[in-house]
Amino acid sequence: MRGTSRLQRVVSHLAAALLILALAWLGPLDPDGGGAAPRAQDAGGAPVHLTVTLADISVDPVRLEAPTGVPIVIEVRNAGGIPHNLSFGELGATPMLDGGRSAELTLPALEPGEYEYVCEVPGHADAGMRGVLVVGAGAGQPAEDPEMTPEEMAAEHEAGVAAFPAPTEGKGNRPLKPEVLQDGTKVFELTASVIRWQVDQATTVEAWAYNGMVPGPMLRARLGDRVRIVLRNELPEPTAMHLHGMIVPNDMDGVPGLNQPSILPGESFTYEFTVRNTGSNMYHSHFNAAFQVPMGLLGAFVVRDPDDPGADVDYTMVLNDGPLGFTLNGKSFPATEPIVAERGQVVRIRYMNEGLQVHPMHLHGMPQEVIALDGHLLDSPYLMDTVLVAPGQRVDVLVEATEPGAWAFHCHILTHAEGPHGMFGMVTALIVE
Repeated sequence: MRGTSRLQRVVSHLAAALLILALAWLGPLDPDGGGAAPRAQDAGGAPVHLTVTLADISVDPVRLEAPTGVPIVIEVRNAGGIPHNLSFGELGATPMLDGGRSAELTLPALEPGEYEYVCEVPGHADAGMRGVLVVGAGAGQPAEDPEMTPEEMAAEHEAGVAAFPAPTEGKGNRPLKPEVLQDGTKVFELTASVIRWQVDQATTVEAWAYNGMVPGPMLRARLGDRVRIVLRNELPEPTAMHLHGMIVPNDMDGVPGLNQPSILPGESFTYEFTVRNTGSNMYHSHFNAAFQVPMGLLGAFVVRDPDDPGADVDYTMVLNDGPLGFTLNGKSFPATEPIVAERGQVVRIRYMNEGLQVHPMHLHGMPQEVIALDGHLLDSPYLMDTVLVAPGQRVDVLVEATEPGAWAFHCHILTHAEGPHGMFGMVTALIVE
């Protein structure tokens, strides 16, 4: 009995000591009766969990708060319709997320301060997809006004305009001269590969391209021509090519599994047909197309109509949006190319929307006469101020260059063209000399 009592006293003393240690570790009790108050600021504490929702084109919230000394786990959800990501620069970034997808981004314990986060798709941060994570002392306090002064805003806007057209490496949409065989067949050679592509003077990204350019080479033919296109695949995944708007035999339509095999890496496929219809048409990938086409696997196929109205300047403008940003012929303002005409000349613009969104194209100063839709000339052309171009659609317009000067020319979804730092993305100019 005496041994049992001594053992009970030892156990009792140990329990009391453990209780004292536990209370010291937990800290003071919550005065509201909620138990021990968490000390999230202590190194090694449980991570704090935050959520950011991405949309087209915004982030919610634009301010996050977190304590010091603990990891930060951010659940990032893309509620938009086009790819986005969330990046803290060198601290880490999510992969590109398609609409409806999500990912977790874990940051290490951070020192007190403010850390900017943005969407890395070119142009999206300029359009407003940015925010700030406040760590430590500033958390819980009103944020300092992040807005630029009026003078700073004016200076950034004017600097972008002054840089236009900014020089960049690479030019897309260049005509590809075919090899002409003895029987008259025109042979075009295309290679799909992964490249580095300079979108604007400050941004170089990975792109998937035909013949090393975005858009791919312009193909031109005449009604009745026999055309052969040899496509070689140097991509890390299968591909195929659809001749969008062209009337071709079923086995040349470019849909894997439906009318041709997938073109595996290292393989090639030959498309051969007789040109049966005219107009502004396109070619693009039809394998994993929601990724491959916005990444740059797209191009123009133009067949002149004998009844085409005359034009002094004939300009093809391929519209795109996605991982390369908001682009005109593969470039974002101020690296886009101006259209130049002399006063009195007629300019033909062939809009081709290879993107994932609608783009209403607006020209300042002069109306646009819509003369063709999806490659077909209209019996009754009509004038428009802003021309709506849906994904996959082609719209041809004529502009009489009657007004001298440099005229703004842009997508009128303004988050594709202008933000607090000035103009970007789908902006160019018609210069009438």
